Amino acid sequence: MWTAQSMLVRIAMSAVVMGAVCVEGGQAQPNRTVRVTAEADPTDAAVGETVHLTVRVDGAPATVVRTPELPSTTHLEPQQRTPQTRQIRASRGGRLRQGVVFSWRLRPRQQGAARIQPLTVVVRGKQYTTAPLRVRVSPRTGAPDAPTLTRPDGASSDPSLDVRDLFIRARATDDRVYQNEQVIVEYSLFYRPRIRLRRSRVAGSWDAPGFWREELDVAARPTPQRRRTDGQTYETVVLKRVALFPTRPGTLRVDPLRIETEAQGRMRMQEDGPSLRGRFEPVQIASKGLSLTARSLPEGAPPAFDGAVGQFVVRTTAEADSASVGEAVTLTMQVEGTGNLATLPPPSVESPPDVEVYEPTVETDIERDGSRIRGTKTFAYTLVPRSGGRHDLPTLAFSYFDPDAKRYKTHRAEPPTLYVSGQGGPRAVGRTSDGLPVDDVADAREASEAQWVRTDRRPLYRSAWTYLALLVPALIVGAGVAYRRWRDRPGSSPDETTLALDEDRDRLQEARRHLRRGSDASFYDAVGRTLRAFLAERLGRAGPNDVPRTVLDRHLIRHDVPADLRNALYDVLDRCDEARYAPGSASVSPEDVLANAHAVLRRLGPQLPRPDDPAPRP
Repeated sequence: MWTAQSMLVRIAMSAVVMGAVCVEGGQAQPNRTVRVTAEADPTDAAVGETVHLTVRVDGAPATVVRTPELPSTTHLEPQQRTPQTRQIRASRGGRLRQGVVFSWRLRPRQQGAARIQPLTVVVRGKQYTTAPLRVRVSPRTGAPDAPTLTRPDGASSDPSLDVRDLFIRARATDDRVYQNEQVIVEYSLFYRPRIRLRRSRVAGSWDAPGFWREELDVAARPTPQRRRTDGQTYETVVLKRVALFPTRPGTLRVDPLRIETEAQGRMRMQEDGPSLRGRFEPVQIASKGLSLTARSLPEGAPPAFDGAVGQFVVRTTAEADSASVGEAVTLTMQVEGTGNLATLPPPSVESPPDVEVYEPTVETDIERDGSRIRGTKTFAYTLVPRSGGRHDLPTLAFSYFDPDAKRYKTHRAEPPTLYVSGQGGPRAVGRTSDGLPVDDVADAREASEAQWVRTDRRPLYRSAWTYLALLVPALIVGAGVAYRRWRDRPGSSPDETTLALDEDRDRLQEARRHLRRGSDASFYDAVGRTLRAFLAERLGRAGPNDVPRTVLDRHLIRHDVPADLRNALYDVLDRCDEARYAPGSASVSPEDVLANAHAVLRRLGPQLPRPDDPAPRP
């Protein structure tokens, strides 16, 4: 006969086994086909333009997809080594569709046929290879050498406006610099006081091939400053300020900056009435293209030189001048100044006898609110002595080229002598997650006295709580299965309108946060960026700045977006642009702008295709 306890054990074990079967059945998913495709856009490009390489993985979550390496190319110069990554998660017909998209920017170097070799993506250990791609490269189109003022559609602009009334001025602090020397390029908008502007936005893309770029801060809602130039008075606004560091010698070209806006010209006289202002006319303004000459660094660089160019101050400190055997000591070098700190590598340090030197931890603090990029980079080396006595710590040397003095400079620091107490020889050393060394195993003789405990306690298998604990997983599994069946029954899933509303609120979460903080400038900027990012995603454009008004109009009409919805979208974008380019002129409260943005996103969602939707059949 079975005892009550043995019956309870069998019941508990059966429940756990049945629960495991339920979990396996509830989580089983049909095998999904993984599809990997590659695309180059555009396939016809001019020398100097940007070509986007996009690799899309459908049918697998990003967690099981290994980030691919950029494939080799012919006549295409990579603008980035690490791809931009975007995850795709969508539910259609009750099924979850997942994927990931990788993208790189490439730039054609010469006329002719350019090639992108096959790319391999590893998904769950299995390799998928894309087909090779070809790009036809035409000669460079002539970039404007002077500011231009045109209509986006190519038609003639308002005759009351010319390039002397409205233009973008590009200015570089120097047109002849050394390789890796900092040069600041600033773009300012100039317009006559009688000119009125609205709905201003960046048009197209801007790039500086052959340069490392660091953006400097400019005001999100700038206040126009009055300035007199060329004998005329203008209102000026700084649009963009960027620090450029040439990565190779030679003549390098910086793209023009283009914006689209609507401008109202000067007063016009009527024959039989008072003077009237002209209509708001859409115009496109472009700055001139800049050419900068980068000179090679002079010969005779010291051995410690590793490419740093600028003006720097170096400080070196040691955490202590005494320690015990096996105790970590930190040796710190801090480099402060103006230059490309982001790419500054750590100085090499030779390991002295009986002292282990580990790779440094690096901290970078870059200041972007001034007229130049400056900041501090700190290298912290961990040293561990393995024997007692006197140890001479390694010399730290940092060399850089000073473009003002036109010569190399070297800073050498002799750290203090380290006195180590205790005896010891080499030991196996591990490292913690913070990079600090620790000994693997402590000496058993260092343990404290043993503590005796009773062994006549009641064993677990005689306790009823043990069997109740075994029932808990089965109860949890049963509850999960019941919830899944309840959720999957007809009418229990949330409708598409509710899901779309939740998605809209997630998109505008950053804008709501700025609104609660009372930061109007950041609020309007977040609303505008959210709408443009949504449109770029749904329309398959490269980025938010790749959706100018003319392109957007064409796409919205092609997708049968009603006129009232298009006008509502333009109104929200205009409110955001007015808040940036004409601060203090907002006639609608931020709360109303946020509500209108919610309504626009909710209505546009069903109208525009999702990125993972299949293309419509012809």
